[in-house]
This record gives sequence, structure tokens and C-alpha cells, in this order.
Amino acid sequence: MNRTSAAACLWLGAAFAVGSLTLTAQERSADVLVREADSMMSRLQYEDALQSYRAAQSATDVAMRVRAGAGVMHAMLKLGQFADAERQGAEVAARDPQQAGAIAVHGDALWSAGLFPEAEARYDTALKLDADNPIALHGRGRSLAAQWRPTEALADVTRAIAADPRQPTYHYTLAMIYEEQHDFKRAADTLAKYLLLLPSRDESDLTKWAQTREQFLRGFGARVPYEMVNNKDEVITIPYRIDDGRLLVDGIVNGRTPVPFALDTGTDQTILTPPIASKASVAPAATLQSAGVGVIGYGFRGLEIARINDLQIGKLHMRNVPTVIKSPSLVGLPRPEGAAFSPLALGYSVVVDPRKRVLTLSRKLPEASYATRLPLRMQRLPMVRARINGDTSATLAVDTAGDGTALSRHVARLVDPSTSPADRVRARVFGSAGWDPTAFLLPFVNIELASGVGLSDRSVVVLNLDAPSGLLGFNLGGILGQDFLQHYVVSLDMTKREFGLQPIR
Repeated sequence: MNRTSAAACLWLGAAFAVGSLTLTAQERSADVLVREADSMMSRLQYEDALQSYRAAQSATDVAMRVRAGAGVMHAMLKLGQFADAERQGAEVAARDPQQAGAIAVHGDALWSAGLFPEAEARYDTALKLDADNPIALHGRGRSLAAQWRPTEALADVTRAIAADPRQPTYHYTLAMIYEEQHDFKRAADTLAKYLLLLPSRDESDLTKWAQTREQFLRGFGARVPYEMVNNKDEVITIPYRIDDGRLLVDGIVNGRTPVPFALDTGTDQTILTPPIASKASVAPAATLQSAGVGVIGYGFRGLEIARINDLQIGKLHMRNVPTVIKSPSLVGLPRPEGAAFSPLALGYSVVVDPRKRVLTLSRKLPEASYATRLPLRMQRLPMVRARINGDTSATLAVDTAGDGTALSRHVARLVDPSTSPADRVRARVFGSAGWDPTAFLLPFVNIELASGVGLSDRSVVVLNLDAPSGLLGFNLGGILGQDFLQHYVVSLDMTKREFGLQPIR
């Protein structure tokens, strides 16, 4: 599972305008504490920032109190304390239930927990109280982008920036929306604005990431990203074969290098290996952080980014495709790393039909019948909601390259509070960042996507998904892999925002 976006690595910030107030000594003290905590956050001193924000929560001024509460929540998120952050968001809203900002903070906390519909309900409530609240507008815009509603998403995030133009987060989100719409020039320009709003001495990995990403996007110049050679309305069918559990299709890179690509909806970029990139003359432009399962860099791994000038996968033909080169290659894996692609990252919906061993790709999929249709979101990766053992909600990434379904350690603790790796059967699992030494098996797990649809009484692998969660910006609950997907015709429909499942009889 490869992750190349650092979209959620940034500090979300406490985006509340205090306004021109006459502050008492207590409020001035709280204001100083919050400003100090803001500075600590920019220097990645999250523990210290957390204490300062907590000290400022005693302010009598509502706006300052809410701002401090928001800071506590966001510091907890940066420390990986997702459950604590969710509770903090609820406490901020409960203390000031008529404040749009407080309710929006609760929405951000729910979003960080992967509870997207619940978060959206809070944003809507906040906007009924204050139609121009920037936090709620940003939250709703981010949600609309995840539902492939870019026009509405851009409108909301633009309004959030108009209400609070000094908030870096909003510019970052806007840049990501532009990039997902393949408008690289606007994405680069907006990243430049984001960088200007950061502290001048900020040398964090995220700042370096944004600087590198801006330069990479500008490097496309007048080229059209993801330029279609096919008719954009064409329905494309591609036969696939199964090799060592991977769904493989034939492709050609830069017109001359044949490449077997694995279908991998668990990545947000096309992936090449160093030998393939060298043979096809795909030159790396820079190195960016990715996140996945494994011990390397605590789940973080630097990978090279580049541009494929010409890409053919079956009958699909595109130009100017961003790619990731898995360099340096990992050694000691059960199987070598290979090339991979995700139709969703290329802007296509997809149907995987194991009966015919055929992929169907299209901007708008043909009508078909599915026994189960579930809401689908695209937060860099396709996401679907599940219930674990009846009463625990989790957001799972639909990963066609994942051998098995897995849960995060966070969800495992909710399902079984006594869960401890030391008391469990160890599992030997490798991810994009190498071996996960903490992986273990959790027995008697039920995963329900819909009534009667899911996995029952299974032993499920528990993985350290902290790094992917940190980069995605919410608590990734797990992975829905081929052990489940192979029994269905699977539809990932971007137009309908729908995850379709038809059992194979």
C-alpha cells in the first residue's frame, strides 16, 4: 500500500479569528499561550503545544476558549491520539453548543476519526449558525472533494479563504483539489501561497514536501496532465491475469517498454520500479515521502517522483502521467516489488469482474445490477464504511493489491480493549515500507459492510497503520483486500460515488 500524498501531514491549525477585542489580563494570558502554542506547532513541538493549548482553555472569552480547544484537538491528532482528539472535539462543542466554530471543531474531530457522514452533519449545523464560518466551509469543501464534487468543493474552500486568508490549511486543501482536477498550474500557484503563509523558519518535512511538489507540478509547463489519447467517453475493457495473487494487465511505457502492471486501488499514483524507469527513460525529478505498512522510517519511505510521457495500459492511452519510482528497491520481500496502477488515480471508474477476468474502465460506467451498493469516498484512496463486531465503525481502504483484509491497531483496541501484540499470534506481513514487526492476528472478527455482506468469524491481521493515517489526515481503520473482493464483481464508480458488489455464483 503506497501513499505519496502528504495532504494531511500539515497542521490543520486553529482557524478562529479573535477580532478586535479589548482583552482582560486573563484573556491576554490565554492569547499569549495560544500564540506560543501555534509557534510550537509550526516547529513540530506537539507535546509542548498541547500543554499550552490546555492551559489556555480556561479563558472566559468564548472565541479564545474555542480556539484553544481546537488547538488541543489538533495537537492530539499530530501525536496520533485519534480517540482523544475525537473526545476533545466533542467537549469543545458541548461547552459552547451555540458557537459555530465549536461545532465545526467537533466536525474536524469526527473527520479525523474517519466518521465522515457524522462530520458533515456537524459542518452543516455550524453553517446554519454562521454561513461564513471558515472552519465549517473548509470541512464541508474537503468532504465534497472526497465525493467527486469539485465545483462545490472549490466554492466552499474559496469562501473559507475569503473569510480567513491567513490560514495555510485552506490554501493547501485548495491546491489538492486543483491537483486532483489535473489543473497543475493553479495547484502550484496555490501551494506557493500556502508556503508564504508558513513561519519563515519552518523546515518541517511537510514544508519540504510542498516546495518539492510545487516545483514538480510547475515542471509540466504547457503539457496537459493525464492527456487522453482515447475518446474521453470511451468504455475500455482490459483482460487481466492472476499471478501470485496479483491482478496483472499488460502496458507499455514511453512507447517502447512492455510492463506488467498490477491493479492497485491502494495507491494514488502510477508506480514503476527502478529497472523499468531506467529502461523506459523515465527520469526522477525529486524525492518525496510516502507512507505505508512497515518498519522503514516508522512507516515512512522516500520515493522518487517523475513523469511518464506516454502510458498505455491495455487499450487505455494517456500522456504526461505523474508516477512514483520505488527507488531504492526493498530487498528480502516475499515477492519483488512491481509496477502498479490505479484507474481511480487516472480519473476512471472501474469494474473488476473475476468471472471474465476483465477490467472495465470508463468516465461513466455502463448501467449494471449490483446486489449491494454502498457510499464510496475518495480521500486519496477509495474508502468504504464498515462495522466491526457489531458496534465499532471503521473506514476501510478498498485495496485490490492487498492480499488480505486487515485492521489498524486503533480499531483492534476498540474491538478488544485487552488487545496487546505481546499476547497475540504474530503475523509476518510486508508492506510498502518493509516488514511490520508489530503485526498479529485478531481472532473472531466480524466485518459488516451491509446486512449479510462482509467477513464472519475470521482471524484478521492487525497492522500498524499510523503512518498512512498521519498522511491521510484521519484514522484509517483498515484495508479491504482480495480475500473479500475476489468473491464479487466489484464496481468503484466515481460518478455515482458508489461501491457496488455483485456476488459470484
